[in-house]
Amino acid sequence: MSLKKILIPALCATAIIAAAISVWAEAPQLLDQRALDALKLMSDTISQAKTVRFQARSMVPIRTPQGVWINLYGTSQVIMQGPDKLFATTGGDLTARDFYYNGKTITSYSPDKNLYAVKEAPPTVDAMIEDEHNKYGKSFPYADILISEPYAVMTKGLTMALYVGRSTIVPISAAGGAKTDHFVFLNKGVEWQIWIDVGNHLPRLVVATYLDDASEPSYSVEFGDWKLNEPIDPTVFIFNNVSNASKVEFRDPAAMKQGGV
Repeated sequence: MSLKKILIPALCATAIIAAAISVWAEAPQLLDQRALDALKLMSDTISQAKTVRFQARSMVPIRTPQGVWINLYGTSQVIMQGPDKLFATTGGDLTARDFYYNGKTITSYSPDKNLYAVKEAPPTVDAMIEDEHNKYGKSFPYADILISEPYAVMTKGLTMALYVGRSTIVPISAAGGAKTDHFVFLNKGVEWQIWIDVGNHLPRLVVATYLDDASEPSYSVEFGDWKLNEPIDPTVFIFNNVSNASKVEFRDPAAMKQGGV
């Protein structure tokens, strides 16, 4: 599995660039153990949780027919339980969609059009994400943190890992600021940065630039309102057609703008 498209807007770009230059100039090695240890702790914190909830805000690049890049702003609520249950609802500038996965099927519901589609799916979140990526070349912007071993995916082909410094990020759903450690990584074909909360070891921001993928050069995701190991109603992962939505066939994501689900 390759690193999925995830990225986050840099805050105070001038200060960050200056700090990064200073770190790179002083770094005795390209794989800073502090960065690897922090990434591993973050990965373990998420993967060892029985249930996971979070909010995400994404900036997704879209190329217009005129060849101009624009960024669409999307919001998501995500709930995951164990290796085989996932729910995500997406809104904002992105197509509104509710996504249900229960280890057997994927159900996609469009509240705007009151349509839904169902298809068979692999038995685990890992396999489902890989299958969707292989078929459509796309997945969730935050897909890497949903799989069972985020560290293994994020460090595949890693050639650089550096600690930039301490930063303060304003959380999505709370006042004040969250103290984070800022890291920079380089994998084959992608440069990415992550801000990890010092207190709970969970990601707050991620920024990635894809060096050899002209179709989608960069993504950004901001995370917040994390809740781990809280009880989850099992019906969350089951689509209940209370709106009498019409069932349609699944469509390639590229066809959604023509009316698919």
